[in-house]
Amino acid sequence: MQTVLVCVVLVLLAVGLLTDPEAGARVEAVDESQELFPAYDQTLGAYGYLDASGTFAIKAQFQAARAFSEGMAAVLYGGAWGYVDREGRIAVPAIYDLAGDFSEGLATVRLGEEYGYVDRQGRRVIWPASPGAQPFSQGLAAVLSPGEPSGQSGATLSGRWGYIDRTGRLVIPPVSLSPGTFSEGLAPFRIETTGGEVRAGYIDRRGTIVVAPQFLAALDFSEGLAPVWSDQGAAHYWGYVDATGSYVVTPQFWEAVPFSEGLAVVKVGSGSNRLGYGYIDHSARLVIEPRFWGAEPFSQGLAAVQPLAGAGDYRWGYIDRKGRLVIPAQFSEAGAFSPAGLALVSLDAEGQERAYIDRSGRIVYAWTEPNP
Repeated sequence: MQTVLVCVVLVLLAVGLLTDPEAGARVEAVDESQELFPAYDQTLGAYGYLDASGTFAIKAQFQAARAFSEGMAAVLYGGAWGYVDREGRIAVPAIYDLAGDFSEGLATVRLGEEYGYVDRQGRRVIWPASPGAQPFSQGLAAVLSPGEPSGQSGATLSGRWGYIDRTGRLVIPPVSLSPGTFSEGLAPFRIETTGGEVRAGYIDRRGTIVVAPQFLAALDFSEGLAPVWSDQGAAHYWGYVDATGSYVVTPQFWEAVPFSEGLAVVKVGSGSNRLGYGYIDHSARLVIEPRFWGAEPFSQGLAAVQPLAGAGDYRWGYIDRKGRLVIPAQFSEAGAFSPAGLALVSLDAEGQERAYIDRSGRIVYAWTEPNP
């Protein structure tokens, strides 16, 4: 499935992190209707931030710009990364080599060979941190434990992932083969079983195994359910389990993703024939038939889909919750709609021609990305 463009990301960076040991850190509420969007000003040859009307609210002056998260945005300024607030003020000095998004009040940054977490005032709250440190979710963040020398060769085994609290204390020992994000009190984890097979299950915030590792893959919980890839049967299908690990939706799909706005994208097949992507509700009823080559989760009542692939046209458009194509297929990439009602799209196959559109499909602001 297409990777949704939620924001202009000019450089892929380490992700942002941090939160409170018991839940999430309390973060100042942001009026999402006043959301700002990173965009390029071709006249000034720099990036700034638009409001929902397509007017620059923060003057274009940056070499690169990321989307706002928790009222802060990472910007490349003078060859280094820092953060601006919604007024365009430099809130965290541009001194870092990498800067991630804020999550629960903290963001990960890298300076030289060191990684760590900074707060909204630029204070180094956890320093240094593991290079593999992940965003905080529900008060915990996954960190990678270094591998250990193996035998006479001195080769390094793969590390394992554990979890720290916002003081930097390791509260869940390294056990998982991959990092997980906590949602609805649970996080997926993966371990190697005694038979040498890798299986996934779920742990709670104490590190207790709540759902035994039994799935080929397990994704985040959303709306009380989580997609899991069953290892049962010759054809391994995806289904949905509740917080006890019991199937609410039996495995029957080629692919499945977490629920969003009451619906989930699934890929339906018949035998070896893959019919396409559609949408189910919590009872597994197909409310939008699987007729799309590609489909993304709903956001603000609309979802990006590829409806014309059967005719050799792989462009994206948007459907409403009844499956009606309300914005015709015309984009090479199509992002999720934000609370302020804009979505980032690409107008050409190369992704150089970018635009923000509103829920009617009208282009609010368009630009050509500079050459790398």
